[in-house]
Amino acid sequence: MSTTYKQIKTIQEFIGAIRLRVDVFIKEQQCAPGWEPDEEDKVSEHFIALVDRKIVGTARVRRPNPEEIKIERMAIDKGFRGKGVGDGLLRYVIKQTMRSKPKRIWMQAQTHAQAFYEKCGFHAVSKPYDLYGIEHVDMELMVLDKK
Repeated sequence: MSTTYKQIKTIQEFIGAIRLRVDVFIKEQQCAPGWEPDEEDKVSEHFIALVDRKIVGTARVRRPNPEEIKIERMAIDKGFRGKGVGDGLLRYVIKQTMRSKPKRIWMQAQTHAQAFYEKCGFHAVSKPYDLYGIEHVDMELMVLDKK
């Protein structure tokens, strides 16, 4: 299986990413309809993972301020979980966003995915809490200041 990663450049790629998010968050996890997409999509960078030109993973990056990056709405097609797609996508997103030399990279991760993010270098910085009816935990990636 050959997987490629890229930043979204076309409306067709964006629509494909939103479809995947709807499949995962609305259909599979039963979040409220209308939750996807949201207004933050307009001010975010979007990334996708592709296998045979099919979008099988997506994540978005928002910059709450110039020194901070928040990774959000990461979703992997159910048939591609556990196959390295999520790990590859997350590493690609981090590599691309590190170019701006952020002081903080963080996310609100669903607790069932906490171990996955820990394997990717993130650590929990909060106790679990309810967000959209799903238990989440705030997680940060250690960013080394390279002077």
